[in-house]
Amino acid sequence: MGAPQTRAREIEPADFEQELRHGANVVVLDTRAPDAVAAWRVDPGAARFVNVTEDAIAQDPEAALADLPEGVPVRVICNAGNQSLRVTEAIADRVADARSVRGGMLAWSRLLVESELALPTPTQVTQFRREARGCLSYLVVSGAEALVVDPAPDVEQYVARAEALGARIAHVVDTHVHADHLSGARELAARTGAALHLSEESLARGVSYAEKVQPIRHGDVVPLGSARIEVVGLPGHTTDMTGLLVDGVALIGGDSLFADSVARPDLQAGDEGADEAARVLHRSLAERVGALGDDVTLLPCHYAGGRLTGPIAPTLGEVRAAVPELSLDEDAFVERVLSGMPPRPTNYLSIIGVNLGEDLPTDDAARLEVGANNCAARADWGLACR
Repeated sequence: MGAPQTRAREIEPADFEQELRHGANVVVLDTRAPDAVAAWRVDPGAARFVNVTEDAIAQDPEAALADLPEGVPVRVICNAGNQSLRVTEAIADRVADARSVRGGMLAWSRLLVESELALPTPTQVTQFRREARGCLSYLVVSGAEALVVDPAPDVEQYVARAEALGARIAHVVDTHVHADHLSGARELAARTGAALHLSEESLARGVSYAEKVQPIRHGDVVPLGSARIEVVGLPGHTTDMTGLLVDGVALIGGDSLFADSVARPDLQAGDEGADEAARVLHRSLAERVGALGDDVTLLPCHYAGGRLTGPIAPTLGEVRAAVPELSLDEDAFVERVLSGMPPRPTNYLSIIGVNLGEDLPTDDAARLEVGANNCAARADWGLACR
């Protein structure tokens, strides 16, 4: 009898997200500590958001729950879904429809939203957004072949989308060794038999699974049906940052340039190497991105996060107008970039280690992926991840 009752008091993350996306009249009750909530929380949309800890509810439930409006369904969320389930059980006699979000913030953060891009080329490109974390990935299809760029850890949706388009995933590319999220590239390549590509610079960073990688370098062309997928080296954020130019009309830029900011240069280089890395980034943006026309579409691999109604796909002309750093000379660029970077992503060293091929931590690897991605060189950028 216990299991059915527990399931009745849970809601799947996808269903919870749909409620918020469509403006359902619910209350989001976050039971995490206030500092964790301040750093990273659900975007409630039109719903009411309340932060009350489990301890506060246990000590004085009447006072702790006084702000909950009567008769409104409550969705309880914590980090991994355990604490919230206990709270849901505890308040069941006070709230008619209280449900715990299964898997908590960790499960909610892994949801992917698809958007088909309208580009002036027969090549089909789908953008996948992890809106909770601001991560962007791409499926590129030409004929019966597909390529996936920067896949998220849960890879099933890429496989399903490719199949729906009548294509087989033939190539998987990680633009660099990620510091803010776990890569699904190895799993997706193993699942589909696709070629796994990293840049030669990524291999030089000590990737332990190098024998499974078909390395790529600046100027290479990745074969994909009738499309032209040209490799563009864009070092600066990291030494191995690599972009892909799709048919000359769209640049999948990795973490080099975003719609409203440039990349931070210190996640690999550290404080001591950030100045030189910023100079390398300036050269990449000025020379390689700068050589592309204003009408080329930028497809970044991050944004600040949050619920969107469509894809992020500005033209480079729009980006140049929105990002003042792109008009600065090298010294001014470096000073601006280094002057106010946000905190580094939570657990970034451990995430880098896992993506290099180190053994997974003993606890759930998904727990490494908490907080905003903070990959941009703007102090307020990651704060929008809510």
